[in-house]
Amino acid sequence: MIFRKILAVAALTFLALGNVYAAGSPLHEDYTALLAISDKMLEAAKASDTTAFSAAASEASDVAKDQGNKGNSPRLQRISTKIKQAKKAAKGGDFTLATKLVEEARVEMNKPDTKPTFGGMAEGAQ
Repeated sequence: MIFRKILAVAALTFLALGNVYAAGSPLHEDYTALLAISDKMLEAAKASDTTAFSAAASEASDVAKDQGNKGNSPRLQRISTKIKQAKKAAKGGDFTLATKLVEEARVEMNKPDTKPTFGGMAEGAQ
């Protein structure tokens, strides 16, 4: 009976340690599909084509939503918000704002993956 309790405690401990390691692992996301779609959005904005821009923005939103279902990513949420704002601006006819928002989303996509910091300290702080 005591052996079963010890075995159960050991199994639960290893299970908990496995979950802690998984939660602390760095996140790598692939934005190649979104970058290709953002190129289409920029071309449509240069041509002032509202329908092509809206179609590309809808496609980008679907891809971002699909990637978001795989994990909770703050960066992907910022990108998705910029794409939605750009679509709204293009529907209103403001292609300069739409272009600016798509460029901001591209900058966010091109940022390198950074190692997560724990404990509330800023990067480089001691």
